[in-house]
Amino acid sequence: MKTVCSFCDTVINPGTSSGDPVSHGVCSVCYDRILNEFGFNVKHFLDQLDVPVFIVDSDVNILAANTLALELAGQPMEKIRGNLCGEALKCINAVRPKGCGKTEYCPDCGIRSAVHETFTTGKPLVSRSAILVRRASETIEKIPFLVSTWKQGNVVLLRLQPV
Repeated sequence: MKTVCSFCDTVINPGTSSGDPVSHGVCSVCYDRILNEFGFNVKHFLDQLDVPVFIVDSDVNILAANTLALELAGQPMEKIRGNLCGEALKCINAVRPKGCGKTEYCPDCGIRSAVHETFTTGKPLVSRSAILVRRASETIEKIPFLVSTWKQGNVVLLRLQPV
């Protein structure tokens, strides 16, 4: 999947072929500009929370994350910003040919469905059960979470509380 910045149209992730579908996120230059213009350090705010938290757009592209979320992803913010949540968290479906959000398993994804429901209804969700399935070295790892979401403007705060 090709990812393009919603603000400046910079290609964040070129995808694997010219026919890839396009998703939108925020490039690091626009992200930094937004932080400077609004004078608010989102990461500092998110780091006050005691569970992994992402701020995502309507396509579940990561715009910001706290330190615990970055530890869960195992990557720095520069590597995951603009990526789909399933890609950053190494969901086993994200590496399938259709990619994150496009496989036959993705409609059942607890993380993706919670974010989409909150975007659609505007109503927060609290402690919905979900399981992230990802490859960890030679084994398959299943990580249970309680997913909570809250919409503010055109972003959703996605909270993943490990169970």
